[in-house]
Amino acid sequence: MTTPWPADAWYLQLADLTIDLRFRRLIHSGQSVELPQRVFDLCLLLLSEPNRLHTRTELFDRLWAGTIVEDTNLSQNVWLLRKALGEERKGWIRTVAKSGYVFEPPAPLQWFKQLPPAPQAAGEAIAPADSQAFAETGEYLAFAESQQVVLEEPSASAGSMAVFDPVPLSTAVEPWPLPLPAPLPAGLRGGRRVWAFAVLGLIVLAGAMVLFAQRWNGFGASEPKLAVALVTIEDLQVTSRWPAKLLEEWLSWKLGSLPEVNLLSESDLVADQDSATVQVVFLSSVRVPNDPEKIALYVRFQEDGKEQRLEVKGDPSEMPALVDSVSRQLVARLLPAREARWPALELSAAAAQRYEQAALALDRRDWMSAVSIGSEIVESAPRFGLMRLQLAQAHARLSQGAAATAQMEVAVKLLATAPPEAADLLEAQRLALDPRRGQDALKAFSALADRHPDKAAYQLQYARLLVNAGEPRGALARLADAGGQDVIGVRIAKHLLRADAYQALGDPARMRTQAAAAERLARDAGAGWTLERADALLLAARADSLQFPERPVPAAYEQAATLYEQGGNSTGALHARVLARMAGPLTGEADAALDALLARANAGGYHRLEVDVLVASADQYMKAGDADTYRARLLQAAAVADASGDLLSMAQLDFRLLRNDMLTLRFDSAAVRIERLRAMKVQGNLGTASEQFAASLLLLRGHYIEGLEVINQAERLLPAVPAGHAESEAHAQLACTRVVPLVALGRVPEARRNQDRCSQSDAVVSRSRGLLSKTYIELLLGDRIQAATSLSQAEQSLPNKPPERWIQLLELARQATLLGQPEKSERIHAQLLPQLQPTGYTAYVAQTLTGQAESTAAMGDWARSRALAAEVRRTIPADVWFLIKRLELLAIADALQHGDRRTAIAKASALHARAHRLGDAVLEMQVHSMFEPGVLDDDCSAAEREALVARTGMRGSNVDWLNLSRPAGRGTSR
Repeated sequence: MTTPWPADAWYLQLADLTIDLRFRRLIHSGQSVELPQRVFDLCLLLLSEPNRLHTRTELFDRLWAGTIVEDTNLSQNVWLLRKALGEERKGWIRTVAKSGYVFEPPAPLQWFKQLPPAPQAAGEAIAPADSQAFAETGEYLAFAESQQVVLEEPSASAGSMAVFDPVPLSTAVEPWPLPLPAPLPAGLRGGRRVWAFAVLGLIVLAGAMVLFAQRWNGFGASEPKLAVALVTIEDLQVTSRWPAKLLEEWLSWKLGSLPEVNLLSESDLVADQDSATVQVVFLSSVRVPNDPEKIALYVRFQEDGKEQRLEVKGDPSEMPALVDSVSRQLVARLLPAREARWPALELSAAAAQRYEQAALALDRRDWMSAVSIGSEIVESAPRFGLMRLQLAQAHARLSQGAAATAQMEVAVKLLATAPPEAADLLEAQRLALDPRRGQDALKAFSALADRHPDKAAYQLQYARLLVNAGEPRGALARLADAGGQDVIGVRIAKHLLRADAYQALGDPARMRTQAAAAERLARDAGAGWTLERADALLLAARADSLQFPERPVPAAYEQAATLYEQGGNSTGALHARVLARMAGPLTGEADAALDALLARANAGGYHRLEVDVLVASADQYMKAGDADTYRARLLQAAAVADASGDLLSMAQLDFRLLRNDMLTLRFDSAAVRIERLRAMKVQGNLGTASEQFAASLLLLRGHYIEGLEVINQAERLLPAVPAGHAESEAHAQLACTRVVPLVALGRVPEARRNQDRCSQSDAVVSRSRGLLSKTYIELLLGDRIQAATSLSQAEQSLPNKPPERWIQLLELARQATLLGQPEKSERIHAQLLPQLQPTGYTAYVAQTLTGQAESTAAMGDWARSRALAAEVRRTIPADVWFLIKRLELLAIADALQHGDRRTAIAKASALHARAHRLGDAVLEMQVHSMFEPGVLDDDCSAAEREALVARTGMRGSNVDWLNLSRPAGRGTSR
């Protein structure tokens, strides 16, 4: 080979790369990598003849002249050279499909007799910042030599003949308890992805194998695990690579199902850490050169410091069985203690060829494509258990719950002969697919994570389930770094999960910080982490939308969608654009863009997204004040969820419709939905919130004792709070709700304790609620001065957004009336009513009108008060006790004010009897304050009245705020 540099040159320089011709080394990034002879010869050939096509035939003739070698040797040597060049330079070698390679350097080649100064690539840190002299030639060389890596070329010999058993990475590293908002990072999946992290660590390849110092230690201490990376070598013969992909996936599932194995990607290999060994297993399949009807499947790995090779050849129809056999042998060689029986790989060659496309779609997390292709495969290969398992995941990602459950049940049966640990993981995944078994799934993954603290996949999945179950603080604790150095994929996954946890906590600022950290890591890691960058940008966009809803739609939504498309994930791109549209202003008009997205979601079978779009469309109509169409769209969404068997979406929609029932005072419909949600056995936040609504329905109907018991039962379902720890927001919300029945029942000390718990919440809504509860209790106890102070504090701490702001303003206005400030109350009502009427929320409108009736009566305008009360009665059912009792009190006061004592007594007797029956002590005492003892039917005696005051301490429970003319002898509660 003729070279452009002189024979006495010792060093070549190309941009920031130095080539040491004497010692076959590449020097860059503060490292020195020694190349095996054949790889170095390839490097020199490319350097000598840049910018021209080198065909594969030519390269074989020039590098292996007179030697018969496998076709994969060239692919493997190109892989090794790219790896040695590093992330910033591997693109200099461009693959030309079905032809060969072109070397495209960014600058002219230079040569030197002495080692040139160490150049620094843009943005690349060659040395620690505090080492000013590092770039000096001598120190640079010393450092480079201290960091030297030796690459050994693949052997051209036949090696050992054998057949063994593969493992699918997709199921193993992404433990599939679904549905999950965001899957584990593609960087944790092995396979034929573009492995794109810079070679900052040191790789020692002996033959076709990398031996490397590595350990997973981010989650806890235990003995070192076996770390394995499966590398599928790209080959230009597209029609023959499917056996290698099948082997990769089958091996990935087997190895990933074992607790002592951590699967790494090539990107993870660059993170040089402790002293555990990474086994890199090279997989390839090619047409046999002298017999193109046959396919050769090769596996190379390291054993006892020597390269080992497994090689089989056969017709395409024989390849699935050969893949199964090879996978068994490799598992036995890597893990001698795991020679247990594994399930058989049962599919035809045609199905296996089609499976390659399904596996690639799963790598891209393109769930719509994966479901479409996977469904075809299981039709032709019904006993292919791995495809069933992967198809269950894809169905679940699309919220096709019934299909996911059906596939998972079959998968568990087909894969049942796996080792016990693999069976345990399968069972945990099966539980996680069922929204009714959320707590069982949590327990199963908790047990796996605790038993195997070094298994990163278990830890990440457990953290994900904690977030989904409404325990984000527990997830954050689980994700806390333990002082070890995680591989890049785990670090990114942790940041993404922390962002999800902070979203669940309602903390968009910290959510954004974690998303930004994940995006930065993925961006710095290179092109191979495109999908992770998209995930991070989508989370950042959602954080901005949550924190700043008044701002324009964040550009990060479309940036994420573009990255998803670049990564081949059409599902993710569609999801990002739907979220962007939902984050935009709701105009109340028809939305053609939303309708187009709805059509795409429907066509792709993405039922969860279809539901989301229908909900967004429903919100458009609610914004326009069209409550009927709003409800109709929600019912359409519920029908989609029901048809797809998506129990989680059905539960979420039933919950949303339950809330709508409550706000539109459809109490009978609400009761039916509550029972349906209970029958679904929904757990986590949704289950707790449903029980809160069940309690609220009872309280609104005046059933205080029953409502209190439901609240207590709901709290018993929540995780216990460890001593010395703050209560969760779910506990605080239940405490806030519990104040209502406790006050009504006259159990003031208990009410105060719960009011304190409510006020101590981190959430603005609960703290504000706690202050309003405090004001009301002080009013009832007769401390009007302190009540006025508390009301002023509550007014300063109101939440900013509806509907929470509406709800608390209505309560604040009511308490202002009770404190003798009806003018203030009237101002609040006058501001609220125009905002509430377009919503169609009957409850809010009726509550506003009732408050206006009270404040106008307090100001002496009884005619207007009477008209407002009549309007409320026309719009509400007869069992809306929380409003009916207030209207009845006004009717009694109106009759008394106008001298109709007989009517007043009759109405008061009925109201008093019902209050007594329901245990409503506050209302009883309010009625007592209007009449002397003995006037009402079945009235309380004077002694009984005093006993009630003494028992409750509520000496301020009266109707003094109405400023009634008090005839001699009228009762009092003071």
